[in-house]
Amino acid sequence: MRAFLVVLIVALILCFLAFVVYNASERVDVNKQPFAQGQFHSVALAEVVFWAFVGGVILSLMVFITIYVRQSVQLRSARKRIRALEGEVTILRNRPIEESAELLKGADLKSGDLKSPFEKG
Repeated sequence: MRAFLVVLIVALILCFLAFVVYNASERVDVNKQPFAQGQFHSVALAEVVFWAFVGGVILSLMVFITIYVRQSVQLRSARKRIRALEGEVTILRNRPIEESAELLKGADLKSGDLKSPFEKG
């Protein structure tokens, strides 16, 4: 997986460098309209693309962090619940069979069964 990630990063860098080489003389005017008033005049196209890429990376990182934190909280609560259920199973496993049968009789009768499989006769 790391090798794939390294190849992907190298490919992105090579694509960006090729873009810079082929568009080295391109200059554009950048309008700051939605965020502020005014314009930047004669800015290199590669610089505009670079900063747009950096902004996308930062935005993606923030989304990733929020998802990661949410999943960490869910995982922690699931592990806590699993530990509680494992403790409950351990307690039930250590009880005598007769006592457990009595507890299960009530559960069978609540579910609508007329007769418990633990009753004799």
